[in-house]
Amino acid sequence: MHKFPIRKEAIIVPTILIGAIWFIFLIQSLIAFKECYGIIPLNIRGLRGIILAPLFHGNLTHILSNTVPLFVLTFFTFQFYERLAYFVLLNGWLISGFVVWLLPNFSIMDSSILSCHIGASGIIYVLASFLFFSGIFRYEKTLMAVSLIVVFFYGSMVWGIFPREFFGIYDERHISWESHLSGAATGFILAYMLRKFGKKRQKPHWEKKEYDQSEDEILWEIYQMEYPEYFHDKDSSESNPTSETKKGNDLHKVDENDSLKNQEQL
Repeated sequence: MHKFPIRKEAIIVPTILIGAIWFIFLIQSLIAFKECYGIIPLNIRGLRGIILAPLFHGNLTHILSNTVPLFVLTFFTFQFYERLAYFVLLNGWLISGFVVWLLPNFSIMDSSILSCHIGASGIIYVLASFLFFSGIFRYEKTLMAVSLIVVFFYGSMVWGIFPREFFGIYDERHISWESHLSGAATGFILAYMLRKFGKKRQKPHWEKKEYDQSEDEILWEIYQMEYPEYFHDKDSSESNPTSETKKGNDLHKVDENDSLKNQEQL
């Protein structure tokens, strides 16, 4: 059974992230912010939200729903992709936020209202998408197991990339599906771009292009010459009849002799 020692970064980084968003939420609870520190699409003032938006949350339910998946997915990223984890987290944070800033307001309810996107769900979608697709692209058993775990626990997140109006839900709950969609797309792109870096499945030599079967045949002959005792019994059993066959033949001869004696007596 393989044991995976837990890396320090896999605990420290998620803890810092969770601590940061809860610290900001505490400040939000004590001080009523009049400005939007999130992403305002196509607005210069909204560019600061690319960095700040994941740290702000609308209410207690919002931050609670993001806390556990953010910790778990960040842990998986730093545990199994230690060489790529910082690159994925930082670039996923910036790229997904910038994509949201480029998208206009698609709200069916009222497209004239400026959107202010906040919350860490975009980062969550980046990490979930990266972990899932990276395991598939690399085709390595440990990373594929991580992909299956992500699907099992967070597979239902896929519905979050669509606007609620798409399912005929018209209410005042403003869920940033744009952040979810941009995060999922960013995670997929990062997984594809980085598929050749870090841990991946090692091909056996017979799957490689330079594989020459004659080399294996020579090695097999050498092995037979060095360890003939492993093949002696097999060769002798093939060349000589088995003991059971000999017994059968002996019994057959006895039966024939008995029948001849009986005929002579008659």
